[in-house]
Amino acid sequence: MQNNYNFNCTKLGNIKNLEIKKIKRERIKQNSVRIQIHAIGLNYVDILMIKGKYQHHKSAPFIPGIEACGIIIDENCNNKKLINKKVIINKKGGCFSEEIVASLNEIIIIPSKIDCALAAGSFTSTLTSYITLQEIAKLKKNDNILITGASGGVGVASIKLAKKIGANVTSIVSTREKSSFVKSLGSNKTILLDSKKLENISNLKKKYNINVVLDINGLIKSKKLLSFLGWQGKYIIIGFMNNNIYSIPSNHILIKGLTVQGVRAGKYLENSNKKNLIIKNVINIIKKENINSIEYKIVEFKKLINYLLKLENRSSKGKNIVVTKYYKKRSL
Repeated sequence: MQNNYNFNCTKLGNIKNLEIKKIKRERIKQNSVRIQIHAIGLNYVDILMIKGKYQHHKSAPFIPGIEACGIIIDENCNNKKLINKKVIINKKGGCFSEEIVASLNEIIIIPSKIDCALAAGSFTSTLTSYITLQEIAKLKKNDNILITGASGGVGVASIKLAKKIGANVTSIVSTREKSSFVKSLGSNKTILLDSKKLENISNLKKKYNINVVLDINGLIKSKKLLSFLGWQGKYIIIGFMNNNIYSIPSNHILIKGLTVQGVRAGKYLENSNKKNLIIKNVINIIKKENINSIEYKIVEFKKLINYLLKLENRSSKGKNIVVTKYYKKRSL
């Protein structure tokens, strides 16, 4: 049996504290399975966990990583039919590894024809965008949506879903390169982060006629995003970067009759009576994706730290996906 390895966070605070270590196989608890990991999706949540700034605080040492895809190789569920099933792993840590033990409620069995890298790199982003736009914002055809952090994984998934619904998308991005990138994925308009337009947003209100603001990175702290919205507009926040947390004045909400909502997709799914239907719809969206599309960047396991750093400094576009020695395109 060949050796497997993981990335261990030995000390909180810095991505560079991650160390590659040989895995010591753990016992499979009841109603759990052992999974050979083929691909790992990188998320900003992983960085927050490593820095000790995520709401689910972990003490070092621990193995980060909330999202992966692989093949079940052993089980303790009295169900041998699970062996060789392809699964998405969605749990609060442990996925930066070539092998993992997960409970049945931490996995989702998916069709074998779905590429492992595609599943690992798109499930969390697609789930988040689906719950945000379909379940919460209830985005409709011809609505106008503004998306911040639009060139990242969730931003890209949201652009594509919004266009599928028939909405008009305006994306805020930090560079001209990212502007071209999101336009190639369907964004109707873009605004550069350093644009003078964002210094006086109230003058843009009629031009853009925004119904929904989807704030992925907490840009509201530095830019007056609510000024884009008219009567009964919707401001939805799903994340923040660099501790840019902001308090919204209640008079802004009152005067415009705004709806303000935060989204934690995992928690929403956990408490939804439509959980199975939502997962089914998300998987159906992923089935139609192509791993060779420009929004997916596949990198080797040994380069995981480098691409986490790119995600941290916002130099990456789309979704970075780490593949292990077990990965083969469209495997199984």
